[in-house]
Amino acid sequence: MPDHPLPLILGSSSRYRQELLSRLRIPFSAHSPDIDESAIDGETPSRQAMRLARSKAEAIAARFPDACVIGS
Repeated sequence: MPDHPLPLILGSSSRYRQELLSRLRIPFSAHSPDIDESAIDGETPSRQAMRLARSKAEAIAARFPDACVIGS
């Protein structure tokens, strides 16, 4: 276990999501994952949301492997 907390990163460029997370009053940074958010034919809205959140988190985690990443 590290002696210091892992940096927290929000994998989103949404100002609204940044505002929501800032209400917790814990330090974080936000980075745009730059992924294609196009819908896939036949994909339900909930599946799309889960797929995009995971893709965003994975894209940011690849750039910041020593961080705790939230994809949304």
